[in-house]
Amino acid sequence: MIKILSSILLALLLTACGSDDKAETKPTKIEKHTDKTTPAELEKMAKSTTTTPSVEKQKQEKSTTAKESTKKSTPTTQEELGKDIFQLTTLDGQTLHVDEAKDGIIFQEHKGKVVFLLFFGYRCPPCLGEIPVLKALSAEKHKDLAIIAMEVQRLPVDQLKLFKKDKGINYTILSENEGQNSQFISYIAQRAQWGGSIPFLVAINPHGEVKVVHVGGLGQNEFKTIYEKLSKEK
Repeated sequence: MIKILSSILLALLLTACGSDDKAETKPTKIEKHTDKTTPAELEKMAKSTTTTPSVEKQKQEKSTTAKESTKKSTPTTQEELGKDIFQLTTLDGQTLHVDEAKDGIIFQEHKGKVVFLLFFGYRCPPCLGEIPVLKALSAEKHKDLAIIAMEVQRLPVDQLKLFKKDKGINYTILSENEGQNSQFISYIAQRAQWGGSIPFLVAINPHGEVKVVHVGGLGQNEFKTIYEKLSKEK
């Protein structure tokens, strides 16, 4: 589980905005870091993988056909619940295809990568504070990292394009006002139990599993720590 000092957590509680146009800066209601594999689960997994199989079980395994054996030895990806459930439109006119999975979502264009899915606002101070950090991370050109940010304070598309240019943003930006993007926001809110406070991060490992859900501003060290941890989960 991603751990941050309690002093930082306290500060983050005061660094979130409402995505509603009429909302002013307000404290976040959620301060949550989620790593789905708990220490107890890791211990249980370790025990299950080191247990010596019985003689009878060994005989059964030996009788398995070569085809079945190969199939069992192949790493499995998580179960897909729905294929191409959303087609998101980026600010540059590109399409991102989203598949629904048991423990998260998969961007077809970014399979096998760590994905930082962010929800931000153009007039949200902590959101603006994250932009230079994300730009620097994107500039490092990690081949296994995709940064996707959705603007949710309803800035018109033409103005958002100017905003992106003015800020020198070098990662993928989407507008709530285009295509299926608004439906996708509602979908994420339901699955992640997100109340709308921003900035909001959903960090996804290379298998499409959501590993970190966080409301509030993050700094360079926090983003890098999350990326480095998830990039090892290939």
